[in-house]
Amino acid sequence: MSHDVLRSVLRGELLEPGTSAYDAARVVWNGLIDRRPALIARCRNAADVIAAVNHARTHRLTIAVRSGGHNVAGYAVCDDGLMIDMSPMNAVHIAPGLDRVLIEGGATWGDVDAATTPFRRPRRAD
Repeated sequence: MSHDVLRSVLRGELLEPGTSAYDAARVVWNGLIDRRPALIARCRNAADVIAAVNHARTHRLTIAVRSGGHNVAGYAVCDDGLMIDMSPMNAVHIAPGLDRVLIEGGATWGDVDAATTPFRRPRRAD
């Protein structure tokens, strides 16, 4: 099965077993989880995620989605399927005038905390 079409449209990386970054990318927080996906799509934007999902659908691959990689049950990685790794998508955009924060799918609480700390309001004395 050729994955060249997916590789050609991804802004991120497409990793396969044997590539230099594959083993590091498949590791999740729970060290007891040792699964080996057929492919890892390291997505950089929503278009990459859409392309990866469509590729998995076309080729009938199981999908696992990695966000921050902290799921204790290991659902972020699968055997023989497509791991959609959103960890490179970790931007946090502040819209203070709207009281909104836009958070990409791979952001961790540390990313959110670092971006929002300067906007914290002082506590009111009751």
